[in-house]
Amino acid sequence: MGKRKIIHVVGTGTIGEPLIGLLTDYRDKLGIDEITFHKNSALLGDYTKVLDLQHRGARLAVDKTKVDDFCALGMEPDFETEEAIGRATVIIDCTPKGIGHHNKERYYSKFADKVKGFLAQGSESDFGKKYAVGINDDALLTESDQFIQIVSCNTHNISCITKTIALDGVGSENFVAGKYVCIRRANDMHQEGGYIPSPQ
Repeated sequence: MGKRKIIHVVGTGTIGEPLIGLLTDYRDKLGIDEITFHKNSALLGDYTKVLDLQHRGARLAVDKTKVDDFCALGMEPDFETEEAIGRATVIIDCTPKGIGHHNKERYYSKFADKVKGFLAQGSESDFGKKYAVGINDDALLTESDQFIQIVSCNTHNISCITKTIALDGVGSENFVAGKYVCIRRANDMHQEGGYIPSPQ
């Protein structure tokens, strides 16, 4: 029997929480044996989110020094941070800008001989090779590309539009220049404070 396929997601925010839920719900169809996730802060306001993810089958990992804080709020961790990273096949880092680089330096480089791949979200520039689904699939080298930066949703959208309208079946000589305007919601779901509601 081969090594179990374990996906470990770091962060439970705007990207992390839905990703953990999606991976957990479709675990069997995706051929994944287990989903674990890391939560940094023990917050009472996150109690239902964490319990929902656990009830769906994901397993919680926290820093060794924060185990008691989580337990005091009724969130029972299954693993400590380094233990969860060390048993994972792939790590998906969904933390805010800058934290992914910190995690790479502090943890990921230490486990590079055990973990097959480390993925970080769009704001983690230079985390690894930049990747956009369906755009540069051929650029990925499974033997050597262990650290991957999944480019932002805006980069994905602009790349997809450019490829579809200007490049598909024609080649790069068909594309001279492009100007794009990306319009998105004012805030992410978790953001309660100030925002710019529309362009002026």
